[in-house]
Amino acid sequence: MARPRTFNPDDVLDAARDVFWRKGYQGTSLDDITAETGLTKPSLYAAFGDKSSLFLKILDRYHAHILRRSEQILNQGPSAREAVEAWLTSFVPYCSGIKGRRGCLSINTATDGGLDEAALRKSIASFNSRLEDLIRARLERDRGQFSRDFDPVAVASAIMTAYVGLMVLSKQTPTAERVTAVIAQITRLLA
Repeated sequence: MARPRTFNPDDVLDAARDVFWRKGYQGTSLDDITAETGLTKPSLYAAFGDKSSLFLKILDRYHAHILRRSEQILNQGPSAREAVEAWLTSFVPYCSGIKGRRGCLSINTATDGGLDEAALRKSIASFNSRLEDLIRARLERDRGQFSRDFDPVAVASAIMTAYVGLMVLSKQTPTAERVTAVIAQITRLLA
């Protein structure tokens, strides 16, 4: 008879996520994760699978959180411009200063070799696509607020590119004021 689990899977996923965030996907070993979580390798494998499977669970969970939060923010506000500006501004603490130095787990994975694994590449591509779709949907819903030549697809892509850029630059610990100034320029696309 199998023994019941004596750990909270969410706590283990959070602890493992923090190790991956600190050391990167490529730089993290199962020894690092067992040291952080206190689980043995057999327990870790039984509950979450190998390193790739564990990380995919963490990454999908991370993506789901950002997508829920983004959808909520992008659906608020009287205009697409205000909604997009509020959405981008909500990331300022995560892409500026010392707190923001760790960057975005998804972007970090894409830039540290994680895209070499098909499942991780697919998860990141799906996340980026879904996030861009949320932005595009809000722009299309408020299409009447823009000029006739406004292209919601191109603008959503530009905003997504700026978001990714902010997350990449977070490693350089820009000031919150600098990031806010960049966001102000980005939202000019929505004039």
